[in-house]
Amino acid sequence: MLTYGNLIDFEAVESVVQLKEANNTDYAISLLNTYVISDNMAEKLTNEIIENMQFDRLVDNKGMLIVGNYGTGKSHLMSVISTIAELSGASQHLRNKKVAEKAKEIEGRFKVVRAEFGAVTMPLREIICRELERGLEKIGIDYSFPASDQVTNNKEMFYEMMELFHEQHPDKGLLLVIDELLDYLRGRKEQELTLDLGFLREVGEVCSKSRFRFISGVQEMLFDNPKFSFVAESLRRVKERFDEVRIVREDIAFVVSERLLKKNDEQKALIREHLSKFTKLYNGLGEDMETYVNMYPIHPAYLETFEKVNIAEKRVVLQTISKEIKKLLTLEVPEEATGLISFDRYWQYIEEDSSLRTKDNVKLVMNKVETLKGSIQNSVKRQYKNMANQLVNALAVYRLTTDDLKTPIGLTSEALRDKLYVSHPMLLELDEEASEFLTTMIEATMKDLMTAVSYQFVSLNKDNGQYFIDIEKVTAVDDLVQQRGEGLADNQLDSYYFQVLKQATEVAESSYVNGYKIWLHEIPWQNRRVRRQGYLFFGAPNERSTAQPERDFYIYMLQPFEEPKFKDEHKEDEVFFRLIKKNDVLINLLRLYGGACEMYNDTTTNRHLYKTKMDDYLKKLVKWLKENFVEAFEIVYRGHHANVLEHGFFLPSNPETLIQVVDSVSQDLLSQWFEAKYSEYPSFRKLDKSYVTKANIHTYVKDALDYLNGKKTN
Repeated sequence: MLTYGNLIDFEAVESVVQLKEANNTDYAISLLNTYVISDNMAEKLTNEIIENMQFDRLVDNKGMLIVGNYGTGKSHLMSVISTIAELSGASQHLRNKKVAEKAKEIEGRFKVVRAEFGAVTMPLREIICRELERGLEKIGIDYSFPASDQVTNNKEMFYEMMELFHEQHPDKGLLLVIDELLDYLRGRKEQELTLDLGFLREVGEVCSKSRFRFISGVQEMLFDNPKFSFVAESLRRVKERFDEVRIVREDIAFVVSERLLKKNDEQKALIREHLSKFTKLYNGLGEDMETYVNMYPIHPAYLETFEKVNIAEKRVVLQTISKEIKKLLTLEVPEEATGLISFDRYWQYIEEDSSLRTKDNVKLVMNKVETLKGSIQNSVKRQYKNMANQLVNALAVYRLTTDDLKTPIGLTSEALRDKLYVSHPMLLELDEEASEFLTTMIEATMKDLMTAVSYQFVSLNKDNGQYFIDIEKVTAVDDLVQQRGEGLADNQLDSYYFQVLKQATEVAESSYVNGYKIWLHEIPWQNRRVRRQGYLFFGAPNERSTAQPERDFYIYMLQPFEEPKFKDEHKEDEVFFRLIKKNDVLINLLRLYGGACEMYNDTTTNRHLYKTKMDDYLKKLVKWLKENFVEAFEIVYRGHHANVLEHGFFLPSNPETLIQVVDSVSQDLLSQWFEAKYSEYPSFRKLDKSYVTKANIHTYVKDALDYLNGKKTN
């Protein structure tokens, strides 16, 4: 038995690093030892961060902002930087040799002041000045910043502070590291924020003219952030004196693969062998196998989507993944699936966090998902249930990646396939078409789900082919349709029955006589291999117009609910079809169809919801009529009442439409009438597979004349 624990050397991430805890030397060293550095982060540390901090060479030093969501290692990185700057010999604890060598340029060269922003209202200037005063006091420097109303230039007081600092520490620099700056700035009013940003710009300028360095952590990019568009000009000026260093997905993925999910060569080989069975199912798996092996059992799409979710304070990615892996360690790796975990699993953490229900956007999505899950349990076909739950969870998480929950964007069936690695045991038996078949299965699952919820809560954007959780106003479609249908009178049911017949018999959209349900129709006269013309009418003889010119037959489809009153004159050219066995299934479907039609006609909004219902019920009714024709219909000819079997008719095998059955019965009854009326009519028996019709008779006449004139030999 191969378990997940057999495939990874798991090292849990238990808590989020707190910057000020790095003031403890032992703890700070442990942070150095556990910090995993990707190639991308190594480049940033050597070429941007350390280069910007050093003061041996002349460069345009700036303030720095470390950008990373909660739980992405932002505080860990700032703790590592500040510890290197503070402690001699710190570089030996770094895992990356290139960074360790570069770090020697700043290790032990700074006195460090660490601080964190709390829920405060004081100006940024006062916060920074107070933290610096406390930090300087701890290293034996007594300096007090003048009040803001007593200075005309904040930079001068910083230079004054640094002169005093250098008197005691002539060979060192001063580093101020503050975490969570963005949270503080979000809570500031426009005028306050303008002053704060002006001061921040001055701090950045001080970095370029002294050995003072400033680093702060922010959760999102500060510059070009639309949330601060109202102070765009102030931000532009700050940006000139600050650099942003972003912790990107690749950095987090490296931490996940090298710390949480570290593997030896033997373990990687086992994973590679397992995943190779599924390359035909998913685009990119074969081409990027090593990424999937290194990240196993986390799908790379987990991180990609996780960083986009708009519930920032709850996005502790490394801890969340750590908890997920803990659950898996003793479980067996499935044989019929990859066993990769993707972002659909994150929905469980969102559901379990009761505090998130206070957020309007999360609550809206949760409510829709709860309804969808109920419909999956009660209405979705059994073979689709598990996949439907996985797809809904994924779409719910993805819905929270958009700022506007009403934006009709989500994931295509191909994206759902490749980002979730949904699977089914039967797929492994397929060859080249496995991937396409899986996509079709996803689409079938989504269609079944959407039908179950009346195309509410989850929608398909036809413009981009993306499915998405739809949080727009909900209409109780099924209840309204049922209520409307239950109130239909018999004459209304007959009217909707005729609409079903119109679809089932495939007659023309426009009737032969305006205002009457009458159509020109042809049925075969098999003995002579011709088709005779007559009329097909919905209703009784006394309700139809005088059809001109007269034709060879009249087929009447009578009302089944409000019995028509007419005299049957037992004419040889008239055939009547009456639906006499109306079971509960038919009546319920017809009422639902009628209710959907009524709502569609009376509604100006969300009409597509009722149109979908109409089409679905109509399809089911047509199918019912075709499948139950033999037992449900009574055929009346010349006063004789009987069903198909009692008449002794042979129906066509596997008829595709109801009209084929009607035509077959009618021609059996009317053929004797045709023989009597047209006893001298020629027979075209050589036409084994076709009939002479009004449409093609001209061709046959021409061929006959050509034959008589010697132009054709057969």
